[in-house]
Amino acid sequence: MLQRALLIGILCLAAATAAADTLVLANGDELNCEIMEWAVDHVVIDHPQLGRMRISLEQLKIDTGEPPNPGLFGTGFLRGWTRRIDLGINGKEGNSVSTNITGGIAFAYEDDWTRWKINGRYFYDREDDGDSDNNARLDVSRDWLFPESRWFVRLSGVYQFDRFESWQHRLTLAGGPGLHLIRGETHRLDAMLGPAFTREFGDSQTSKAEGVLGLDYTWAISKKQQFSLSNSFFVETSPSAGPFRNYSRARWSLALLERPKLSLNLGVDNEYESRPEDGDEPNDLTYFVSLGIDL
Repeated sequence: MLQRALLIGILCLAAATAAADTLVLANGDELNCEIMEWAVDHVVIDHPQLGRMRISLEQLKIDTGEPPNPGLFGTGFLRGWTRRIDLGINGKEGNSVSTNITGGIAFAYEDDWTRWKINGRYFYDREDDGDSDNNARLDVSRDWLFPESRWFVRLSGVYQFDRFESWQHRLTLAGGPGLHLIRGETHRLDAMLGPAFTREFGDSQTSKAEGVLGLDYTWAISKKQQFSLSNSFFVETSPSAGPFRNYSRARWSLALLERPKLSLNLGVDNEYESRPEDGDEPNDLTYFVSLGIDL
């Protein structure tokens, strides 16, 4: 009985907190308010005209379908965001021993006026003679959307760490106008063009101005499958014009379980530099298989 009450409370209150603090009463009436507190059998709200009220869950309409997003660990923080972390581990033993670890995060939020994307990934590879790979990348972008227009404005930042590069730490900031080339329910394609600034830290410390052309594509294959592809092309404009680099990222996700939300994720990252450092290959390709769980 207690478990049933808890489930009812969670479903109802999740619906309330996810819907911009709108409570739906059992008779169908709606209350636009601020959720102040929730418990197993009641909810406390602050209404602009009615003030603070305590309402029994029996007075609320309960949606028994998939509960809306209530926030990180039910706290309300990052409410409405999709939040996933994933981890992949594999090893090999024989003539040599190797261990490979990869982990990542994927957070996203979108409404009529705002879109956020936060993606991070870490790769570590160790063999008998020591570390052979140790790098991380964090991408953050914020889009200002205009519901009646195909245009938007983007500001983005990228942090990279690579133990085996002379720069070790790289920070890139970019911004500019974007255009919705395809904006459908299944396929979406966005383009962005603007200036960028990159600062490298480590044994090699350099600053450079660049221009960037970005493309982002998503394909909702089915309710359980999604594919995404993004590409960022950077051309250096100062101090020496001409050198370029290109970063590509592809992701495929398959939902395995609904509760908890568990998914299988496959990904490929590749960064190409037209002028690599001495002894380095122009392409830096990494790929992974991991299991992800929604928070």
